[in-house]
Amino acid sequence: MSSDDVYYGDLGIIGGGVGGLGAAIIAAYKGLKVTVFEGGRLGGIVGTLYGRKILENYPGAPSILSKRLIDEFIIQVREVQAEIRSERVINVDKEDDILTIVTNEGKYNFRSVIIATGSKPAELGITGERKFSMKDRGVYNFVTDPDRFKGSTVLIVGGGDTAIDAVHMIADDAKKIYLVHRRDSFRAAETKVKQIVDDNLAEIIYEHQIAELKGETNLEKAILQNVETHMKREINIDKCILAVGMTTNLDIFEDIGVKTEGKYIKVDKEMRTNIPGIFAVGDIVTQYQLIVIAVAQGAIAAHNAFGMIRKPYWYKDEAWPTDDEE
Repeated sequence: MSSDDVYYGDLGIIGGGVGGLGAAIIAAYKGLKVTVFEGGRLGGIVGTLYGRKILENYPGAPSILSKRLIDEFIIQVREVQAEIRSERVINVDKEDDILTIVTNEGKYNFRSVIIATGSKPAELGITGERKFSMKDRGVYNFVTDPDRFKGSTVLIVGGGDTAIDAVHMIADDAKKIYLVHRRDSFRAAETKVKQIVDDNLAEIIYEHQIAELKGETNLEKAILQNVETHMKREINIDKCILAVGMTTNLDIFEDIGVKTEGKYIKVDKEMRTNIPGIFAVGDIVTQYQLIVIAVAQGAIAAHNAFGMIRKPYWYKDEAWPTDDEE
């Protein structure tokens, strides 16, 4: 048995978002045998939560529907003959130079692995949040279907682009919109905030945070609290969008010894983790949650995975940034 018989493929990519799909395109184009593992919907956050959003900041594709962009990624992944497996990764093991991806259906050995699991909506941890976020009872993290908010009084919480975009997406359908932010200004694009103010698309409540969500079977009320005075007020609502940021899941990667910093995996400029052979890209390594950044990082990781595996004459095989060398 040759050493090649040990391996399922050259490169295993955990996560089918834009970072993972972008890495797969580059790596397979270079000639590596690539497999992408995605337990949910391909496209990650972009495809699942922003599917009906028009992207205005992805270079070369002005005003493209998010779903359309993801469809193009998937087409290209298949054209370069990268494999896509609809399996959920539950563990990663390493023995000598063999990296094993363990899924809910099997085990697969690779020479290199790219972690591209992205992020998921953060929770506030307030009373009523989980109760009303299940079974379409009134609490959501994003607008996936504007029709869901037709004729409703909607509370949107957050100060970033997601919250501001939510106002614009449901403005024609909602009966009334409250926009609550704990600061006195927004970090979202100023032009979009100005449009909300100029066109009176929402009642903006500055320097407040949401303290509690109430109702019997479905959401009925929200308790807001002033961040300075701590005074509370109650408002009647039908729906609530908690656009309060994203978080990452690092558990299975910390188990193998991948080094983290806060909620992110630590990588060097070549997207290498501290574990030889393992790279990481996208939202799980950076606070800059932009498609273009995830795609660029995926390309860097794919380039270096190819170099590490094939060792072409031009590849500079630098020492891996392991803990022992720090």
